[in-house]
Amino acid sequence: MDCSTAESMVNRYIDHTLSVNELESFLEHVEECSSCYDELETYFIVHKAMEQLDENGKDQILDFRELLEEDIRKSRRYILKKKFFRTVEGVVICILAAGLAGFLFYAVTQLL
Repeated sequence: MDCSTAESMVNRYIDHTLSVNELESFLEHVEECSSCYDELETYFIVHKAMEQLDENGKDQILDFRELLEEDIRKSRRYILKKKFFRTVEGVVICILAAGLAGFLFYAVTQLL
């Protein structure tokens, strides 16, 4: 992924609207590209600060950098979870297909 693509995905990352594949590529890029990480950090901090301002009466001070790091960790866990479930889904489909093939083979041999 190049920097312009990563920068175009920053808002979608913050809004959690990237697909799993986009999210994985985006995170790999920003974790290796300090310029894009800084861009993400800036937008993330502004977004979280605006959220905090919208929450009237909440006078808490947030560590925005720590929030970003936690968000990235959650995103990584989300990717792993999705990959795991895709793998399980694939295995189940293979097992069902093999079972169906076995059943059809058995049925055909019984008819002959």
